[in-house]
Amino acid sequence: MNHMEERMIKIQEFPSRSLNNTREINIYIPSSYYGSTEESYPVLYMHDGQNIFDGERAYAGVGWSVHEVLDELVERGMIRELIIVGIDNMQKDRLSEYAHTNSRFKRERIKGKGKLYERFLIEELKPFIDSNFRTLSGPENAGLMGSSMGGLVTFNIGFRNPHVFGRLGIISPSFWWGTRANLKTVDMNQDAIINSRIWIDMGTKEGGLDRSFDSVVERILSKCDGSKENIEAHWIMGAGHTELDWQRRVHWPLIHLFGLE
Repeated sequence: MNHMEERMIKIQEFPSRSLNNTREINIYIPSSYYGSTEESYPVLYMHDGQNIFDGERAYAGVGWSVHEVLDELVERGMIRELIIVGIDNMQKDRLSEYAHTNSRFKRERIKGKGKLYERFLIEELKPFIDSNFRTLSGPENAGLMGSSMGGLVTFNIGFRNPHVFGRLGIISPSFWWGTRANLKTVDMNQDAIINSRIWIDMGTKEGGLDRSFDSVVERILSKCDGSKENIEAHWIMGAGHTELDWQRRVHWPLIHLFGLE
């Protein structure tokens, strides 16, 4: 087994009772993991697992290379070592699983299964990771990150469960999906705004996909204590809605969420 292989552990068919399906999970292990049996690590769970690593299975053939970015940041002493859990999307059920509310997309009615996906993460996947790997407990050591609909589901799960996930990377979120529900989620879940570390961003060249971004972010910022610096919200100049755009800036949310002081 070569060095890279043992750092990427693949589970081909991880079952979910909540969703009644199976999917591939890829787990990236820190370089120091095998050298010490004492050390435990924070965990970052990432949606759209096909897109976040090398790009071989990515939507457009380009991945985020998040494992390489992480290793470089660790080497530079800018960030803690992490375990990254890449959770594959279910392709035809992707929109449904990443949505907490029903909506329409391209004239098709989509039933939101986001609460079931939330249960899968919290009751099935996370307990498996925590019992099989040396992980640090507590929300400050559990992150959630995704882009587009993956950004929306990160927002919903993170705001609803700040006692589970206290580090949220909400990248190019699809806040246009259920705008009123999203504003209500902000209003009803003050704990996340007070206690979680949150990164939210949107590119200036994402077209209509940035609809409702300002209204949801302004609602969040209106309720946060600016002196705590736990929330960062950014417009990214010139960035579009592609895996390459997200690859180019994933170091920013990583540093904000898990950076060394």
